[in-house]
Amino acid sequence: MVPEKDVTQEEESATVPSQTPTTQDSLNLRSSAASSSNDTTTIAPRTGDFPEADSTLTGLRLDDPSSSLSEKFPEYQNRSGIGSRGSDDTGNTAIAKVAADANVSPTPPPTVAPEEQQEELPKKRKAIIVLTLCICVFLAALDQTIITTAIPIIAAQFDSATGYTWIGSSYLLTSAAFLPAWGKLSDIWGRKPVLLSAAIIFLIGSILCAAAQNLGMLLAGRVVQGLGAGGQLGLVNVTISDLIAVRERGVYLSYVGLTWAFASAIGPVLGGVFTEKVTWRLCFWINVPIAVLAMISLICFLHLQSPKITVKDGLKRVDWLGITLVASGTVLFLLGLEFGGVSHPWNSPIVICFVVFGILILCAFVYVEWKVAKLPIMPIKLFTNRTNACAYFVGFFHGFIFIAGCYFIPLYFQAVRGDTALMAGVYVLPYVLVLSFVSAISGAIIARTGRYQEVIWAGTTIMTLGTGLIIDLNRTSSWSRLAIYQIILGIGCGPLFQSPLIAIQANINYHNVGTATATFAFLRTLGTALAICIGLVVFQNSMQVQSDNLAGRLPANVLVAISGNEAASSVGFVQGLPAAERAVAQDVYARGVRDMWFFFLAVSVACLLCSLGIRRHHLSRVVNSSQPAKVRRKKVEGEERV
Repeated sequence: MVPEKDVTQEEESATVPSQTPTTQDSLNLRSSAASSSNDTTTIAPRTGDFPEADSTLTGLRLDDPSSSLSEKFPEYQNRSGIGSRGSDDTGNTAIAKVAADANVSPTPPPTVAPEEQQEELPKKRKAIIVLTLCICVFLAALDQTIITTAIPIIAAQFDSATGYTWIGSSYLLTSAAFLPAWGKLSDIWGRKPVLLSAAIIFLIGSILCAAAQNLGMLLAGRVVQGLGAGGQLGLVNVTISDLIAVRERGVYLSYVGLTWAFASAIGPVLGGVFTEKVTWRLCFWINVPIAVLAMISLICFLHLQSPKITVKDGLKRVDWLGITLVASGTVLFLLGLEFGGVSHPWNSPIVICFVVFGILILCAFVYVEWKVAKLPIMPIKLFTNRTNACAYFVGFFHGFIFIAGCYFIPLYFQAVRGDTALMAGVYVLPYVLVLSFVSAISGAIIARTGRYQEVIWAGTTIMTLGTGLIIDLNRTSSWSRLAIYQIILGIGCGPLFQSPLIAIQANINYHNVGTATATFAFLRTLGTALAICIGLVVFQNSMQVQSDNLAGRLPANVLVAISGNEAASSVGFVQGLPAAERAVAQDVYARGVRDMWFFFLAVSVACLLCSLGIRRHHLSRVVNSSQPAKVRRKKVEGEERV
């Protein structure tokens, strides 16, 4: 061990000749060796990405492990963007190992060179690919909200009171249940073929819904749609993560959030227009040409270095047990919540069995992913880090609040204010337009500053404020109050589309990006499904209690119409009542909606508390991916270069 001492500039040059390519290459190879032996912290293998680090290395004694990297440049250990962050001691240990080993073999690793993995796409091609991916998100998000203003009409046409719940929740339930599987399938067979498969399934489901002749056929189509939508929602963010450095992902993921918000904004309006002016079936036919266009664009422009594996070998690597458990557990649990207090009493055997067995199966899923599965679809280790766990729960709870605004604010306008489906879609625009604008702005802020922690804190705080203000709405609330409350809620929800995901991706190894991103999408989609199920249960139970207390004040047929599971589908019936009876019924609806938003306020508070556990990590500008884009090669002055 060489004791630490002052080193002159001449001695530094003699110790580490920074201008000598051979020495620099040796250092790079040693860094690669250190990363393979310790996957906690790794160093970017390319010279020139971090000039401040390159210049400071000339003053670091490689034969003196006591020279601490953090003393020279404390942020360098988190600049690679490859390994997980969060342990300064591990980073210094890796550097000490590199410095102490003076005889590392210069044999390059047999894998793809890091320089090739880090090559970026041309801006034009990148823009086309991101636009195509946003179209996929647009379709999946549009079908979450386009039917919100059409559901009362559809439920009435098929003469089904339960249709209000199932038309929306069947789509989200299937999307959430199978979403984790899509991420792992894309790891096995590649992003492009799996994403195309999801788009095809979504297209088939849209056609089934558009051609439905009864409620059963419509629900079957919604299930198929949800299966494909889960793949699109999960794999779009994964694909963007393969193409874009984590520092820049805030901008591109904000485009995805903007698209989602725009689809959410235009969905209720389109649904209202189609339902009132043409037919509700157009809500599903509109997907067909857009989906075909997106698939053609994916085929032509999205070229990734997919894994080379046969179908037989790929099937062996699929975690079939995990997929079965998470899908069945999610479905049973949500079915129990759907039935409880509405179709069946909460203490009925069917509700108890569904809820209990759903929870038990999900617990079995956690055990299988933790102890049994060789290639789990949802590695439990993702939740062992505090930042990751808190970010996942922020995304989960944000799904509750976001979809509540899209689903239940239109219900307020129709049931409490007496507006048409079209105008209900128009009146919710302040919420979704502000949400989309703030989502884009927050992504740009993260990309420019590299700070996401403060963005998340601000979003959860304002979202909680907005959720609490919505509780104040009633039948006579002024239009200024309606607009301001929606704007505040939109400002809070907007930043939380991409910022929790960036926090997760900044804290994991790039080989786990696909699984981690799919897990995030699963939890958010599960949150949206639970929000609709639980929100409607709270609303319907509140309506049931109030209708029981109104005996004698309203006719018997009106009490039946606004009670329990009949309430949501009886909005049109209530508007045809005499003025005095209509006012009483609308006040009942207002209290039902208020009780539902008390539940969402509790969820928003939980989201705020979880956000406090998120730590800040450095966002690298280096593109690292397990399935990088294929960059065309061309001749330049007689030399071939990428």
